Amino acid sequence: MKRIPVAVVGAGPAGLAASTELARLGHEVHCYERESVAGGMPRHCGHQGFGLLDLHRPLDGPAYAAELVRRARQAGVTLHTDHTLLSLDGKRMRFCSPEQGAFEIEADRILLALGARETPRPARLIDGIRSPAILTTGALQRFVTLQGRRPFRRAVVIGSDIVGFSAIMTCRHAGIEAAALLEEAPFLRVPSLLARGEEMLLGTHVYAGCDALSIEGERGRIEGVCFHWQGEERFIECDGVVFSGEFTPESALLRQSRLSWDPRNDSLPVTQGFGTPHPGIYTAGNLLRGALAAYKCHAEGIAAARSLHTGINRPPAEAIPIATPTLENLDWISPSLVDPTLPHPYLTRLRFRRPTRGTLLTLLNGREVMRSRINARPWQTVTLPWFGQEVKEGDRLELRFF
Repeated sequence: MKRIPVAVVGAGPAGLAASTELARLGHEVHCYERESVAGGMPRHCGHQGFGLLDLHRPLDGPAYAAELVRRARQAGVTLHTDHTLLSLDGKRMRFCSPEQGAFEIEADRILLALGARETPRPARLIDGIRSPAILTTGALQRFVTLQGRRPFRRAVVIGSDIVGFSAIMTCRHAGIEAAALLEEAPFLRVPSLLARGEEMLLGTHVYAGCDALSIEGERGRIEGVCFHWQGEERFIECDGVVFSGEFTPESALLRQSRLSWDPRNDSLPVTQGFGTPHPGIYTAGNLLRGALAAYKCHAEGIAAARSLHTGINRPPAEAIPIATPTLENLDWISPSLVDPTLPHPYLTRLRFRRPTRGTLLTLLNGREVMRSRINARPWQTVTLPWFGQEVKEGDRLELRFF
């Protein structure tokens, strides 16, 4: 069995940034990617909006991904594409590739950057016909950006996450009319200014609070989408439907690997240093809680790499979980653990499923150490600064909302 110093699994923005930073810090790094080309989801996005905040120049998705790959190779990272992770047992990983078949490696340190995936139509319980013209945003972008194909001419997008507006931009790039964007929740999951801008500039009507959605047609051919909105039944003609957003971490394999699990994020619990309860295993990017922007994943990859590097000689300590018993609307929390050996201050980030207003208390061993006023929309990330007091092994941390 081959033994390697550092293995990074996933070659999207987080994985490539972590690999590059680790190589620059002097580590021998092997990065494994299941697709045939590294770069992650940005290489599927043919529109602009990448690179400005992290690479300091505007790029479209494929150019952004190619630049991250170039930097990784230049730093000395060994990239392995077409490598699918089959199992993870401690620091032993089993992969499959076309050239080698199934094989195992053992790594001294592992950084998981597996990313996230969209929730498809069956899990959303949307009624109506089945059709090959019902896609996720990722599938649409593969058709348009990677294959140069136009799968339909007029589309309805379901889901108002930021990626839903990426789907609209992809449609525009391919010459597809995006007739409408529908959201089942009574609120949009993006700033209303963005939604109204799309309506004014692109003519895509945006509806929040839609229910009784049904995809109409016959013999696999879509004719339109029927829904109720503000007490009225509406029908929008289209020949394609795009389901967007509601990202969940790529967690199926990790669930089978007997690793610790945090149901709040549907992912591994993680410290402020991107470590997990399993020594030598780190994680970063959208695997932590579903999709965030590429530049944020890039920054997390760099931070996780630096933490892995400094943690090699740091004595291990038992991490302290952050309890959230009264946060019923919590969508995710990061970090969800506190490593008492790491320096402070650090930031705790929260996101809620629904509009949330109230007071959030931070309790240390049952004593209030910070009070924060919360007024958050579902698309907003709430950032709580460190409360200025050191925590020790055995302490109790809790966030309580009222």
